[in-house]
Amino acid sequence: MISCEVCGESLAKPARGRVPRFCGTRCRVASHRQQQRFYVPEELKDHDRWIRHKDKRPFALKGYYLSIHDDSQWARFEDARNCTKGDGIGFVLNGDGIVCIDLDDCVERGRINSKARALIDSLPKTFVEFSPSGKGLHIWGYGNVDGGRKFEKDGLKVEVYGTGRYLTVSGNTYTKAPLAKLELDELVG
Repeated sequence: MISCEVCGESLAKPARGRVPRFCGTRCRVASHRQQQRFYVPEELKDHDRWIRHKDKRPFALKGYYLSIHDDSQWARFEDARNCTKGDGIGFVLNGDGIVCIDLDDCVERGRINSKARALIDSLPKTFVEFSPSGKGLHIWGYGNVDGGRKFEKDGLKVEVYGTGRYLTVSGNTYTKAPLAKLELDELVG
């Protein structure tokens, strides 16, 4: 069964010729606009720590599940981005100072709730993207985090990671900016 890449509507497979990717002009244009919005800061692109993901699990460019600790499976950004295996790209955090704050369930119908907006406003301007599900946010920056932290702050589900994890990357930007230094002591308590 073939489905539209944007809305998921079922498409009929033609008897011959090219297999359609979209149900119509509206979805084709939406896909083009989304590709134009795709942004990942150079600070992340410059590191060869890219993988694919499938069902939110780390996935090799060669087409199998992998351990994020096997750096022989990490790739350059361009290679991961151009690969069609799995569901999308991900970035491995290895403790070098790049961190990500993952906010879950803070976006509804494309609108960020007030608690998430307040947290973002309390930080220096840095790269923030919508998670692939569209229901959360990833706040990228530089900082120090031992292991990872998962907690609630003012009713907001927060995870902070700096090593031993990977995060999916959507490139669907909320704030297009270089990575900033994030003071995480107050946040993680």
